Amino acid sequence: MKRLEGRVALVTGAASGIGRATADRLASEGAIVVVSDLQDEAGEQAAAELRGAGGEALFVHLDVTDENGWAGAVERVLAERGSLGILVNNAGLGDLAPIEETTLSDWERTVAIDQTGVFLGMKSCGDALKASGHGSVINISSIFGTSGGFGTSPAYHAAKGAVRTLTKTMDATNPTAD
Repeated sequence: MKRLEGRVALVTGAASGIGRATADRLASEGAIVVVSDLQDEAGEQAAAELRGAGGEALFVHLDVTDENGWAGAVERVLAERGSLGILVNNAGLGDLAPIEETTLSDWERTVAIDQTGVFLGMKSCGDALKASGHGSVINISSIFGTSGGFGTSPAYHAAKGAVRTLTKTMDATNPTAD
């Protein structure tokens, strides 16, 4: 038996990159994978490829900065798969400018995706994860969330630091967390 047989895992930003690799690995361990992303065509393709490899997968369009979008995604997962046991908050956006060249709108967009999206994911999926009896949350951060950077990418580094602290805060609310 595979370690995650029958568990439903929602992965954000799963149409490409780290999210796609995570979806592949979860499927190889037997998870039913919910590929979520803004990239509809790539997301549908990723889910189709997982199914073609013998896995069980579906695609859900999700803008991680949209609280209503999260509610709809969770509703669909529960309606179509009956439960949600794993959340991987992976969707992210980097920025490269130094702080002097970072616009407020660029700052806000990066923080909305990299930080607020993680908050909304944990908030929106919390009840379903608890109801599964064995919910797991995996928040993807960065070494730069600990160390900062090299004078560029202020929003990315600040948001990843916030994800690290939020994750620690939530872990502290569950003394039996692994």
